[in-house]
Amino acid sequence: MRRIGVKQLVYATALALWLGNSSALASCLVSAQGVSFGSYDSLASAPTESTGVVEVSCDAQTSYSILLSAGSGAYSERKMFNAEHALSYNLYTSPTYSFIWGDGSGATALVNGMTSTTQLHDIYGRVPAGQEVAVGVYSDTIMVTIEF
Repeated sequence: MRRIGVKQLVYATALALWLGNSSALASCLVSAQGVSFGSYDSLASAPTESTGVVEVSCDAQTSYSILLSAGSGAYSERKMFNAEHALSYNLYTSPTYSFIWGDGSGATALVNGMTSTTQLHDIYGRVPAGQEVAVGVYSDTIMVTIEF
């Protein structure tokens, strides 16, 4: 199991990477680029969208699953915070924004893969339009768990 922490920021992206011990059969390296939404316009009629990526590299043919935590909110509505102010958002498995990327429980999906080289998995982020929020930097921490 591998864990990486990904900061979701409105103005910037920060990344922390933790790698545990690998099994004797396979060794995998995991890295991620967080989702950075940039500036949010509460008067815009369209949602604000952006992408990030999880990269998995293994030295032997390995199947795995990528699970995302709910962060500061719930899977149905993740939340970024700036002090006591909240900004709703969510993370999805595809550019159609049909399936919330989670841990496979409830109505969430997880992403599966198999690789003996490097495989990239896009994270699709969306902040719904029409939210009245205070000016500032909003962030949330999502734990990415890789099981193989």
